[in-house]
Formats: sequence, structure tokens, C-alpha cells
Amino acid sequence: MARQVAPTEELSKTNVHDPSGDLTGAIFEERAENLSIDQFSAWTEVSPFERSVLRQLTAQGPRLLSGPRGCGKTTLLKLAEGRIDSDSHDIAVYVNYGKYLFLEPAYKQRADADGFFQDWLVARIIAAISEKISDNQELNLLAIECQAFVDAAESNPSTDRLDLPGPAQLSRMLEAWAGESGHRRVILLLDDAAHAFVPDQQRVFFEFLRNIRNPNVTYKAAIYPGVTEFSPNFHVGHDAKIIHAWIPVEGEQYLRFMRSLFAKRFPENMRRGIPSDVVDLFAGAAFGVPRTFLAMLEEYLNNKPTNSGRIARLANTIISEQAQQLRKLYLTLADKLPSYSMYVSTGTRVEQRIVDELRTLNANRFDKQETASQALDVAIRQPIDQRLLTIMSLLEYAGIVRQTNESVSVGSSGTFTKFSLHGAILIEGTALRFGKNPTLAQRASSLIRFTRAGTYKRVMSEALLTNSEAKVCRLMVGSCQNCGSPRLIQEARFCHVCGSELLDESRFAALLRTPVDQLPLTPRKIESLKKQRLLRVEDILRDRGQQELRKADRVGQVWARRIYSIAEEFVSV
Repeated sequence: MARQVAPTEELSKTNVHDPSGDLTGAIFEERAENLSIDQFSAWTEVSPFERSVLRQLTAQGPRLLSGPRGCGKTTLLKLAEGRIDSDSHDIAVYVNYGKYLFLEPAYKQRADADGFFQDWLVARIIAAISEKISDNQELNLLAIECQAFVDAAESNPSTDRLDLPGPAQLSRMLEAWAGESGHRRVILLLDDAAHAFVPDQQRVFFEFLRNIRNPNVTYKAAIYPGVTEFSPNFHVGHDAKIIHAWIPVEGEQYLRFMRSLFAKRFPENMRRGIPSDVVDLFAGAAFGVPRTFLAMLEEYLNNKPTNSGRIARLANTIISEQAQQLRKLYLTLADKLPSYSMYVSTGTRVEQRIVDELRTLNANRFDKQETASQALDVAIRQPIDQRLLTIMSLLEYAGIVRQTNESVSVGSSGTFTKFSLHGAILIEGTALRFGKNPTLAQRASSLIRFTRAGTYKRVMSEALLTNSEAKVCRLMVGSCQNCGSPRLIQEARFCHVCGSELLDESRFAALLRTPVDQLPLTPRKIESLKKQRLLRVEDILRDRGQQELRKADRVGQVWARRIYSIAEEFVSV
């Protein structure tokens, strides 16, 4: 049985990369950072939409790259790194900050937690730039110290701090190191940079960004929609512009991109096993998220039907399972952001009402034999209830909805803001209407927007969030462990009734105890883990060599690495 958490000890040291570099074994790896250079180069496909994003990532100004998990933020940053490095004038420094929650226990144990966290930010940058500048002995010696500090800090929140520069001094040092190596500018590519589940870290990070920039040092930072809160002094638009990494599910261009991704990633013998209509259906149901697309294709190959009559049934089952996993990811926000737990629980009903509204509209159109495209979006009349906006933001983090940044003006009816709903949820919720025995091609085509006319349903806030539900949507601030009295404010340190010290459990420690049922895995994989007594996220992360994982039924070397990676991501971003 795993120990009862000395929370960060040893959890960050397991290497999930395939040392053999075997391309076949890694085909289904969903995270770009876990691919070798050869794999990344061979399998990466860039859409026309992403080319415009890359132009901004390689330009001089600071940018915030926004999108949900799996939409391709890491891929875009890695592509930008390669393009910048190919220009001898600039040097790109890629840093992944995904393990920020490993440092969260320090906020429960140290008075200097802000400084400790900033040291970690600085140390990771110094270690990363030393990999690009190998002939600077002073830098390389400092980088060795920094990497040792990073490893220790991610395992032990009481690690001694290093004497490291602050952001302004680091900026000058980066400029000097770049100049000495013959480079003009440093472009920091900061992945998993929104430390969304630890507000104190998020505040420190965005102040760090403000102070590290100078004319020859800039940054591009990947953030998440919905859950990213900026520090009081960091102003989006002024300090950095937001660009979106989420590929729009629009037109033949989108289908061509997904088909090309399929062709690049899968060898010919595998491609022959998946009908083209299934590929297109999964492309539409993936909602512009390549990771979701690949996961559904893999599941199809693992359960490939022996007769053509089962193809549609299997495809729909896979899509339904994907919808359920999306909801599972969304519900974990109640644990990661406990103060928003009431918003999260109410959000499940908001999602269902969106499905109901679209189902009703599409059914009416079908019954009247109208030829308009199927409705895929809801357009909510402005001003939108702030509590509903918060719920939509949380749903957007999970990738269930997506604000399209379109406003629709309908004369005297007012102005509406459009939100798209995930294709897998549309299919699972039977929100689309077809005639008898629709083909897979018809289902696929209905999920992709080929026109903007008539593809949405106009609603009021009250249609999605009732007045009674709105009243219970409030921030939860916790209670005193001694007398049970609710806190007056989240930041209170002592109970206003009994005077006892108010202690918060480490968020990271709580996440380690999460049952494996909450991981985005298929029911069969979860049952296999339970039979092997891998019951909690911590049990997986303690299995450093993945030996216990490989003992589970239907879990070989490749799946053991992937399950470990999924568990690590769960407590990271």
C-alpha cells in the first residue's frame, strides 16, 4: 500500500519517454512533449490556421497562447522553437512548467513560498538555455546547480533555496548570454504556464512575466481558457495579446487537415483498417482537438469490428465514451478549484440544457423539412449573467464548449454571444436530427460548420441557468476544522468564532488521493488498474518503473507509460 503522502517525494522523477525511439510503439502517444525529435518531425501536421498562429509565436511581441488540453499548444510551441532556432539571429528557450502543483505544498509549509516558487521559475529557464549555449562554462555550471534545485524542489518543499536572480536581473543575464553566443534576441516559450489551481503561484508567475521582458527578451506563454486569472498588474492586450490555439471545426479545410494528420501518424496497414467515413466522423467529433481525434482512432483499432454492420455502432460507442471522459475531466475541477465547486456541479445542468435546446431546434427543423444546416451553437443574449459566464468558462477549460468570439446582432432582439458545443456531446446527446439510417458521412458532415447561417440557437441566460441555480452559485470558502463555522473570507487565517488557526490541506496531496476512476481512461483500463490494487493517482505515480502497471490486464509497456503520463498530467495541469 502506498504511503500517506509526503506529498512530492520522488513523484517527478519517472521518465515517460521511450528510450528505444521505436516509432510503432509511440504512435498513440498523445502528448507532444513525450515524442522524440524524429517522431515529432515525422508525425506533425500543420493546418493553415496553425500557420497563422506560428507567425505570431515567432514574432517579437509577447503572446499568450490559449486553448484546452490536447488542442496542440505544445506542438505549436515546439514548432516555433524549431523555426526560431533555424534563424541564427534569435535563440528559443522552451520550458515546460507543467509540474507547478508539485511545488504547491510549499505554500502550506514555508513563509517564503513566493520566493521559492520564483526560484523554480528562474532555475528552469537557466537550465533550458544552457542546452542551447554549450560553450559558456559559467552558464553551464550554474545550470547544473539549477537543475539539481529543480529536481529537489519538485520532490521536497523544504529544499534550501539557491541564490538566484530575480526576473529583471535574469532578463539582463539572458540578453548577455545570447549576445556572447552571437544571437540577437531570446524568445522564451513557456508551456503549461497558467498555474491555474494555485492562485498565489499564478499571481507570482504573471508578475514574473511583466518583469522579465526587455527589448531583446520576450515570451510566449501557453495558458488555459476559463481558469486563468492574471495578477492585478498584468493587463491582457497591453502586457501581452492572446492568440488561440484551438483549430476551428469549419469547412473542407478542417477535414483535409485531420485526414492529413491521420495519414502522417498511422502506417498504411493501420489506415486500411479504418474506413474513411469513420475518420471523418471522428474528426468532426474531436472538436478541433488532435489528441481526442487520435484517441478515438486508437480505440477503434483496438476493437475493430469483424463485420461491416458493427462499424457505425462501434464508432458511436467510442464517441459516447469520449463525451463521458470530457465530463469526468470537467468534474475534477471541483477538486482542483474547490471554491468553485457549486459552479462546477451546476455546469452539468447547463450543458444538458444546451443539448436540449439544440435537439429541440434541430428536431423542429427536420419535422418542417427545413434545409438549414444543423444547429451546433447557442447564442446567449447580452448582457450574460456573470454566474453563467463563469460556468461557461469552466466548461471551456474542459473543452466541452468554446466561445467562438462572434457576436450576432439581431435587430431589436439585441446582441448575442456564440458558444459551440463539443461534437462528441452533440452525438451522444442526440442533439442532431437525421432521417432513417443516416450514413456515417452524413453524421460527419453535420458536425462541421460549412456555413454560419442558421447554425445556432438564440437563448436567454435564464434558459440555461435558472434563477434558483444562479442563487446557489457562490464561492465556497471552507469551514473551521475546530468549530465548523464558515470562513468569512478565503484568506482568513484564524476562525472569527473560536479563534483557532485555519489550516488548508495541500491541494496536491488531495489530488494524489483521487481515485483512478476520475482519470480520463476507458472503463476497461480502470477496472484493470483496480484489480492490480492501483486504486489512487498516488499509487500510479509511486510506480516509478511502471512494473505494477505492466502487470495489469491489457496494459503493456506502451500503455503503462501512457497511464503514468495521464496521472502525472492530472496533478500537473
